[in-house]
Amino acid sequence: MYLYYLILNFTTIKPILMNTKLKVSEISKIYPGCIANDKVSLEFKSGKIYALLGENGAGKSTLVKILSGVVKPDEGEVFLNNESIKLNSPLDAKKNNIGMVFQHFNLFETLSVFENLSIDSDKKNEDLRLSVYNILKKYNFKIDLDIPVLNLSAGQKQKVEIIRCLIRNPKVLIMDEPTSVLTEQETEDLFISLKQFSDEGILIIYITHKLKEVLSLCDEVAVMRKGKIVSVSKTKEEKIETLANKMVGENLSAIKKKNNNFKYSEEILKISNLNFRSEDPYETNLINLNFSLKKGECLGIAGISGNGQSELFQILSGEIITDYTSIKFRDKEISKLNPRERREYLMAFSPEDRISQAAVPELKIYENVALNNFKSSNFFEKGLVNEKKIKEHSKKILSNFSVNTDNVEMKSQFLSGGNLQKLIIGRELITSPELLVCFNPTWGLDVGAINYIHETLININEQGKSSILISTDNDELLRLSDRICVIYKGKLSKIMDVNEVTPEKLGILMGGGSID
Repeated sequence: MYLYYLILNFTTIKPILMNTKLKVSEISKIYPGCIANDKVSLEFKSGKIYALLGENGAGKSTLVKILSGVVKPDEGEVFLNNESIKLNSPLDAKKNNIGMVFQHFNLFETLSVFENLSIDSDKKNEDLRLSVYNILKKYNFKIDLDIPVLNLSAGQKQKVEIIRCLIRNPKVLIMDEPTSVLTEQETEDLFISLKQFSDEGILIIYITHKLKEVLSLCDEVAVMRKGKIVSVSKTKEEKIETLANKMVGENLSAIKKKNNNFKYSEEILKISNLNFRSEDPYETNLINLNFSLKKGECLGIAGISGNGQSELFQILSGEIITDYTSIKFRDKEISKLNPRERREYLMAFSPEDRISQAAVPELKIYENVALNNFKSSNFFEKGLVNEKKIKEHSKKILSNFSVNTDNVEMKSQFLSGGNLQKLIIGRELITSPELLVCFNPTWGLDVGAINYIHETLININEQGKSSILISTDNDELLRLSDRICVIYKGKLSKIMDVNEVTPEKLGILMGGGSID
């Protein structure tokens, strides 16, 4: 038996050198009112890591969905090792050893991690579990295989998607924003593993909006804009500024610097003795959190995904009500108020998952705006829906927050990630809230959308509005926060002035260490 496991373990991790060529030729895909891909042609070869860049809506997601069999092209061909292949379904992609790790999770929430991994695996459970353990060890992923997916953090769900793809030993590995919820150390570990895969002959196509990642990881980069390939180059010939400008088609203006000089001293929010103990053993308990927020201030909360950020956001928004906790907003106790009642106090909330928590993709834009109903909106009069008023309100959001459409009848699922996030942030800020609580507001967005969201958050502070920014992006936190702290295993570190904080200090605290 020992010899059996030794042989299986060896065959699982032994490199299998491959020489793979992938080519897309004249690929086009047209949706109503939108040319997603316009005669796209690209060539990829194993031994290199290719970056695919572009703003949200540039067409890169459509292209990789075609390669993964999710979407059928209207025109064009795909060649694998000089042979034309038909990718009419994800099963076809799997048969051709093309693996795809999607940005948005395709998991069954009520099933365990292992059950999700076993759904499309032909291996026996015993063999599959051993293969998964080898991957966990190789990538240094720490995840319990036997807990339900719904109890995982966003970062852990991302890891499950990566593992599910790696099990299949793909010839082509397409990764869509794989580091969006990983820490710097986890990202470095992933990069080491991806380079190993590339050295073994796996062809890797890497989609990201983090330009630093492109320059540090990838060998070549293709830039898409408005459905077309506008540039293909070697990354050693590029800089962050040149790539950003190619993505947007113009010189991208630098984001204005956050002014950390307080104009106000008024305390707007005070949290005292916040404790949360969940009956679910896989949720994170919160232990005696105490902090306050001034008018016009942004308080940043850093941390590795899964350390209590989700629970804290739900308590602040009123989704979870805890006993013995005091939450005072403008000296009024609101700890027992639900989300709708807190909105009436001019509080606003932007959750982490824009697809399932903040919006309903199948609903039209104006219908999603109506979800944020509050008394002063007058969306409902005498029990009837005032559709005209909702649509007028929605058009104002689209215009004021630069959402790339004026069609409020469009279903939200057809908005790019950046435009959907602008809609969500706009829906919250159009009410002129005194406090905005946002959780990973720029997750998975392109550089243009990130700059827009960041400038919006800076502007609301300059207008005397307050914000709490919960984020796994340390650069974002250091850019936008006035004060900053770290949450680790449900506890908060001391709150520090952002000017006294370095990425290294944040990294130590995020790992459970202490600093002077």
